[in-house]
Amino acid sequence: MFGQQDVSAFDTLDHDKHRQRREPWNPYFSKQSVARLQPLLIQTVVDKLCIRLAEHQAAGKPVVMTYAFACVATDVISEYSFPQGYNLLDKPEFDSQHYKAWMALTKMGHILKHFGWLYPLLSSMPMWLTKIISPEMYLMLRLQDDLLQQSVAIAKRRGSPDYKEFNSRPSMMQAFMESNLPESEKSPERIKAEAQTAIGGGTLTSTHALKTATYYILANPDIHTRLLEELENSIPDPDNPPNLRQLEQMPYLVAVLHETLRMFHGTSHRLQRIFPSRTVQYKQHVIPPGNVISMTPMHIDENPNIFPDPYTFDPSRWLGANPPLKYLITFGRGSRACVGMELAKAEILTTLANMFRRFGRKMELWNTDRKRDIDVVYDVFNPMPSKESNGLMVMFKPKRTEGVEDG
Repeated sequence: MFGQQDVSAFDTLDHDKHRQRREPWNPYFSKQSVARLQPLLIQTVVDKLCIRLAEHQAAGKPVVMTYAFACVATDVISEYSFPQGYNLLDKPEFDSQHYKAWMALTKMGHILKHFGWLYPLLSSMPMWLTKIISPEMYLMLRLQDDLLQQSVAIAKRRGSPDYKEFNSRPSMMQAFMESNLPESEKSPERIKAEAQTAIGGGTLTSTHALKTATYYILANPDIHTRLLEELENSIPDPDNPPNLRQLEQMPYLVAVLHETLRMFHGTSHRLQRIFPSRTVQYKQHVIPPGNVISMTPMHIDENPNIFPDPYTFDPSRWLGANPPLKYLITFGRGSRACVGMELAKAEILTTLANMFRRFGRKMELWNTDRKRDIDVVYDVFNPMPSKESNGLMVMFKPKRTEGVEDG
């Protein structure tokens, strides 16, 4: 899928090989590693976001938050993956091209899955011809070429005198190159494949989660008010933001996170799994070894027997003594669960807390409709709204309204 097969850990079918390829990822995406880097990396990126939002606020311009959140997610995961990140938030306007390139890749997923010969055919053509025949494929190949060039640079510098200086800040690709994997597993093509998985997954998942959360918070005054009250009580000075552990102690913010994960689903695609050596018993059904089993998380997320009134955004369902956490499968379960889930949750908590604490009383939806821009209507591995959607748009009202200064 996505133009790769048996190259990255994500698209590796063999269980033993998958375990071997995933092993170098685990330390960098553990809860402890994420908590350590949250104030150094995630908070720094979110501070840049707030600077850009304040500029749009002063100019009276609405913000396409889909692109703003994509810049946050891309900057975080690219900094995490490579010695040098993309730094999209250093630009005055919110970049849309990286997000569109990743969306082009995910939109090609179904076609490439069923017509595997198409990818090598299109990738062998001159880029100018591919751009004419398939603009989506052109965007995807250009993005993959950029990742490959960065991967070649890392591989070439390995063993050189300036390698440690080049990799002065720990990164996932550095850990990948210095792992116990066989040398055959450290080629530029393999590095590129792992980077594509990390940056693509890290960008789209966090972007869509933040878009979903922001919409439902602003569309529901009671939720908006309750969240702001908790943030203002817990963060007296927005210029002195809390760390991840402190964010996780804010019950309503965490409830908003959990409801967001349920409502945006993570992926809408049926994720295939194979039990190679044992029989699976499901109710009265016996499934022999080697058969493919798949389901979409949406069947759980929208099940009214588990989540009453499932199409209503209701953070309160996660409060109380027994929240239904065992049914929250946004990131999957088991050995194939999303390795970046702790990073994604830290991004969502940090971004929502800082953005709503600084601007929450001055934010309002702008030209955004739930049915058109938020509700899931089709599947391209990622759950997508209507093709007519222009994304989530928010207006940040000027600081002074009727002579009152907003804190």
